Amino acid sequence: MLYLFQLEWLKQKKFIIFRVMILFYLIALPALLLMGKSIELGKNPPPFLASTDIFYVFPTVWLWLGYIGNWLSFFFLGFLAVLMVTNEQNNRTLRQNIITGLSRKEYYLSKVIFIVFLAFCSTLYFTICALTFGFIHTETIYFSTVLKNADYIYRYFLMCMGYMSFGFLLGILIRRTGIALFLYITYIMVLESILRYTQLYFFKSRSMHFYPLNAIEDLIPIPFSEMAEGFIQKNGFSLFLSPSEAIIASLIYIVLFLFLSYKWLQRIDL
Repeated sequence: MLYLFQLEWLKQKKFIIFRVMILFYLIALPALLLMGKSIELGKNPPPFLASTDIFYVFPTVWLWLGYIGNWLSFFFLGFLAVLMVTNEQNNRTLRQNIITGLSRKEYYLSKVIFIVFLAFCSTLYFTICALTFGFIHTETIYFSTVLKNADYIYRYFLMCMGYMSFGFLLGILIRRTGIALFLYITYIMVLESILRYTQLYFFKSRSMHFYPLNAIEDLIPIPFSEMAEGFIQKNGFSLFLSPSEAIIASLIYIVLFLFLSYKWLQRIDL
């Protein structure tokens, strides 16, 4: 396992795009939250945003930083998962790895291990940033307050795994960088929304929330969903999955994405 991780690390660190995207991710996560200090709320701010301190103090710092991380993970980590496969396809290193003795299963495991590593490191960084902001800005620290929304830590890990496992699957299926990235963005930003609201038009059911990427996104939803208790849509059901629903659905989809990636890798002509 360590050998496979080292092999993948040696390959990925050579790519400039990998280093650049990781650097941007590390800078953007705290920087975007700090931009909240420049927001002018005006005379009549919404009740859930009475002060910009809410961005930085416990326990709400977990929510706001997590939501920023949701968007960054969708873009940076999801893209990296696609590029992990397509770059090797373009550079013919995938075929070379197989010729020099690496089995398809070992190649697959090296990618999955690296994806888990990236998700873990991203989650660790998110946790460090949240704790740093919280301890600096919260006047009175209580252990219970610090940990009130700490379940966002493992939900953040699952979210990272969700975006990357989906990107990994598209990279395996498409193997062309531009097309795979286009489909990744288009499905998440456009196609799934069309499918969900088309279903809602014909069948008014909260099952529309259980589409793959919506379930993954609802692991770390927009903070208003946590703050506005009883936030219900006009058709009579919640706008978001509950945390337990999002966790279970995301786990199922992550396993499915990785399973399909493995099966397709066994079949394709290298």
